[in-house]
Amino acid sequence: MGLFYNYCMAQSPKPEYGPVFNQIGATFNIEDVDFAPNSETVLKAIFDIDYKPKDPLASNSLISSLHRYLNMHVRNGVKKSNISLAFVLHGDSTKDALNNEAYKKRYGSNNPNTQLIKTLSEHGVDMYICGQSAAYSGISKSEIMPEIKLALSSMTVLTIYQSEGYSLIKF
Repeated sequence: MGLFYNYCMAQSPKPEYGPVFNQIGATFNIEDVDFAPNSETVLKAIFDIDYKPKDPLASNSLISSLHRYLNMHVRNGVKKSNISLAFVLHGDSTKDALNNEAYKKRYGSNNPNTQLIKTLSEHGVDMYICGQSAAYSGISKSEIMPEIKLALSSMTVLTIYQSEGYSLIKF
């Protein structure tokens, strides 16, 4: 059994970072795929994020999914300029939009998502927080990271982006 396990583990692909983000968003290189984008593919996606990690001090893995999306598609030939991404935080993920001062006041530490959000902002990702969820959670606009825009609602963001040709990604 041990040899079989070692053989299987040796054959397992290793996740790789880059080319857009070198320390976030690892993906697997998949050989001989039957369906893949090409260099002229245009990708527009809006991520609907309402996930809360069990540990309030852990980063939100769905936010880092956008890093994976960019790394994976650029590595496989899609021009970065042909990729447009956005996300909206609502429900359980509303807290992820808090600036460090507000997060520390509520949870006793810096927001573990700050670096994820800053790197996405540097690459032109549109980011929103649902105003309805923010109001319900007692979050004021002054407590939101400057990279994240306050929207009327997540429903509004999702409807408008989809009407503009963005595909909805919901985990």
